[in-house]
Amino acid sequence: MHAVVDGGVIPGLPERLQAAQSVGWDCLQRGALAPEAASQAAYIVELQPEAEFTSWLFGEACTAFEGWGVLMSCTRPLLAMREHSRDLAEVRCPDGRRRPWRWWDPELLALLLPGLAPSQLDAFFAAGQQLVSPGAQRWTWWQRLDGVLDTQVRERVA
Repeated sequence: MHAVVDGGVIPGLPERLQAAQSVGWDCLQRGALAPEAASQAAYIVELQPEAEFTSWLFGEACTAFEGWGVLMSCTRPLLAMREHSRDLAEVRCPDGRRRPWRWWDPELLALLLPGLAPSQLDAFFAAGQQLVSPGAQRWTWWQRLDGVLDTQVRERVA
């Protein structure tokens, strides 16, 4: 299980990650970042089931920091998911310009995923991942199932 966590939503995320019990984590932006940019960046984290950071993310963060990011369930290792996540974080506009895209934003996912063409869904879910957007009241699951987008919304169990 991996999480893409948005430092723009969770204050002090880099420091929290340094103290976390995790197999690994990395920034989704390539290259060295100034401290201010690093504090606002998104990070991918490999979650450990019994770790305090995982419990905090699934519990307190869901209510205190609505829209902090997404969970990804897949069989691929951290490095492969980091590269896939980085690739998704840039889109090409119709005029050919490349722009950053914060694809892990739950509101953006809810608006854009249902409108993707089959080939775009294939590219988005190329790593075989399922996405979960945790929220204070409900969690939303997205996956590609039989070539189409499958979305399920479930009430959060405390």
